[in-house]
Amino acid sequence: MIRPLADRILLIEGEKEGRYPHSHSLYIRDGGGILVDCGSDIGQILRLKEEEGLAAILMTHYHEDHFLFLSRFPDVEVWASEGDAPALESLDVLLDWYGVAGTGKEPFFRDLFAGKFPYRPRTVARRLADRERVRIGKTEAVPIVAPGHTPGHLCLYFPSEGVLFLADYDLTAFGPWYGDKPGGIEEFRRSARMLAEIGASVNVVSHEAPVHEGSIAAKVEAYLSVIDRREESLREFLRRPRTGKDIVERRIVYGEGRPGAWFDYGEWALMEKHLERMVARGEVVVEKDRYALISS
Repeated sequence: MIRPLADRILLIEGEKEGRYPHSHSLYIRDGGGILVDCGSDIGQILRLKEEEGLAAILMTHYHEDHFLFLSRFPDVEVWASEGDAPALESLDVLLDWYGVAGTGKEPFFRDLFAGKFPYRPRTVARRLADRERVRIGKTEAVPIVAPGHTPGHLCLYFPSEGVLFLADYDLTAFGPWYGDKPGGIEEFRRSARMLAEIGASVNVVSHEAPVHEGSIAAKVEAYLSVIDRREESLREFLRRPRTGKDIVERRIVYGEGRPGAWFDYGEWALMEKHLERMVARGEVVVEKDRYALISS
């Protein structure tokens, strides 16, 4: 489904309502046609390319649900941030930033990026800087680097239209993802609040309900509160010493009934960020591969 957001800005809604493994995209009907992210609806993307053109694909970041169909367009140039470009240009960097390079999880991810999410290294032809004013034909777009989700995660603001694309600062009930090796909880919080302060009239996200009109300040705080709930659940679980395997199997993030290597990976990637903070604060101790809450 395609929905106009402004005269020259279209929303391409992703399959499954933009739920993983899909995501919503934007299409800018200017400058030869610019697609923002490539994981929405391949039929609609191909139709727009045929009817209106496709000069470039702007990647907000390097995650697989956003590059899902990128390999279908080998001759279209790619734009991205300086911070995220290395992971779009090298599978080895991507695997390292996912935290799986050299681990037992690496073969699973290599298979994933060879099959379900076909990864092809792409040269990033244009590296967009934070707050750079980009002219796309008659349309002005302002890339905003919002680290935390990935190191160079891009949001895109269209000041004349009052439209802000937040990409994976997605305001969903699931909550934030900050589990990549270069990701971080406090960076994510700062970025999310910074985006709310922009005060766009129309806020568009990559997953589930795509359009949020007016102030998103309260929605951002509700979204960020998931971080605190995860940490409190982990704190309660660590009242007895637990191994990393115990923590993964507890499924604090994903809930019960989500078996398999993908959910094992995601659970640990997020929980490890919390454990690092809790150990640094002197709240948790690690002894013999077990994590335990320090009694106050």
